[in-house]
Amino acid sequence: MTSKSNLYAWILGISSLLIFALATLNGGYANDDHFTVIELIARFGELPRSTQCWQCYHPKLYHLMVATFWNLFGIESDWAKHISAQMFSAVFGVGSLFLMMKFIRTLPFAEYLKLLVFAFIAFNPRFIAISGQATNDAFIIFLGTLNLYALLQVYRKPNLLYSALIIVSLVLGSMAKLNFGVYFIGSVIALVLLSILRKNYSLSLRNGYLGTVVIGILFSATTFFFFNGYARDYRESGKLFTYNTPTYELPHLYLPENTYIPGILSVYSGFFKFHYIDLIKNPHLSYTGKIRQKHMHSHFSQVYGRFYFLGFDNWPHEWRTDNRFITFIGKVSLAVGIVPTLILFIGILLGIRQLFRDPWSENPMWIYALYIAGYIGFGVLFSLIGRTFVFMKAIYIFPGLLATIVPFLTGNYWISKWIPQKLIIGFYITLFVLYLIPVIHLLGQLAQKM
Repeated sequence: MTSKSNLYAWILGISSLLIFALATLNGGYANDDHFTVIELIARFGELPRSTQCWQCYHPKLYHLMVATFWNLFGIESDWAKHISAQMFSAVFGVGSLFLMMKFIRTLPFAEYLKLLVFAFIAFNPRFIAISGQATNDAFIIFLGTLNLYALLQVYRKPNLLYSALIIVSLVLGSMAKLNFGVYFIGSVIALVLLSILRKNYSLSLRNGYLGTVVIGILFSATTFFFFNGYARDYRESGKLFTYNTPTYELPHLYLPENTYIPGILSVYSGFFKFHYIDLIKNPHLSYTGKIRQKHMHSHFSQVYGRFYFLGFDNWPHEWRTDNRFITFIGKVSLAVGIVPTLILFIGILLGIRQLFRDPWSENPMWIYALYIAGYIGFGVLFSLIGRTFVFMKAIYIFPGLLATIVPFLTGNYWISKWIPQKLIIGFYITLFVLYLIPVIHLLGQLAQKM
């Protein structure tokens, strides 16, 4: 038992080391510019309006925390600002992994499968990367993980502590990032259904479900409108916030656009085509427009590519590399990533089948399915509105990663009936090596820039 515990600790420790190393070496490079928001708060002592900078429309709790830290400790150099802001994200990233580890260890599956699934998440290059950037993404991933973890504890038995944590996750989420709405809706639906399925209509936080719903809605709605300055913005301009990124009209159902858009050209081609071969042929996104990559027009191709290969999106600019070996690693990663992806889908289908055999009140699969559908749906909706490939991010599903753990374990358990244990372990270890080579290469690349 002790050796198994040590393996969990080793996985968590290695992932944490890589996350903190990235947060230390990364020179403020990120998917989006959140430093301007932090600088405005630190300098003027108030939350900026949504039109003051490109990312100013976001809820601003992460930015406020970092700005307060800068002012409290008199941090003025760019280097110290970068490190401190990235360390906030690193702490939240490791916190998410800790909650996932805690959840996985309680599940009734073979220990080696649980270790492999934990490592599959902990060593994911995109998870490590986003946990080393100064953005609000790692924060909302942590809050989404905390929300579902607490909800699943309440599902087992109503509990004051976990009811309070659900409320905390909703309130802080409303001040952290707009996609908190996914787990906000998921929490409300799940808790209301639990009260109906179990005929428990108590408003008690200790013994019921509806009290958590009422308090969660009231408190998070208040913080969403008033903390973020959205009520102020609405009074002044008639808008809650101004979304600064250009958007397009909704695409046609099946006819592609006559004008070239590097993204969704139609609903059919954008959401019902998966360009597996093209991903392997072109494992890096092209921003020049000279190379017409099929996968740039497919939402799920983009999400898949960004999930399995750190260098796929060629962004931030300072993270780009033309190293042929890393490109080869990317090709292999995208080729073999289809295996765990199919295993996850198998697990989801098996879980849904079992759901219709068992009473819903005794099988949490409907909660996992609700959250998975919510995060996938959010990504699809965002792609429909934004349409360009930059909206198709794997990190949008990361706040719901906890929901995929049991389905993924279920799929792996089913596979383990047909495939020897040593082969399964060998495959995943190979995948983890493919995961981590680009991460280690990036750390070396960033170290040279310091």
